[in-house]
Amino acid sequence: PKLLNQWLADNRPAGLKTDFACTSINLNVNYAAKIHRDGNNIGPSAIRAVGDFKGGELYYWSKDDRKTPLDKLQKSQAKKFNIKRKTEIFDGCRAHCVGDFEGERISIVFFSCRGYPKVGAKNIAFLKKECGFEWPTDQKLAAVKKHIEAE
Repeated sequence: PKLLNQWLADNRPAGLKTDFACTSINLNVNYAAKIHRDGNNIGPSAIRAVGDFKGGELYYWSKDDRKTPLDKLQKSQAKKFNIKRKTEIFDGCRAHCVGDFEGERISIVFFSCRGYPKVGAKNIAFLKKECGFEWPTDQKLAAVKKHIEAE
């Protein structure tokens, strides 16, 4: 995780005025997620896809009220992000999915799990020092949420 965290710090998404703080990294290989809302995520997520593929954009419903049944959301209402070209920040608690793709696609998702403050000082110190995580604080999360709402 240290290398991935360093990569994210070195490639901060445009317009984000703070390092992206998170507790977790998920690697998805050739996975086209159907429309969903993350359940154990506090919201702010950073995503990038790499590989030799075509398609595979992230569809993100930025105006999702989190109550509308997912099957009632229209793709025409979603933002379409080319995450092969650049890292995007979005709220994982709002509806999102991956478009169809061909080829080898790996997505890297940085996010924070609910309950992260309960991890304990010793574990946080380890994750920061040995794994390179920029640990979430209320101030850092507020800055990222402000960035997401401005987009």
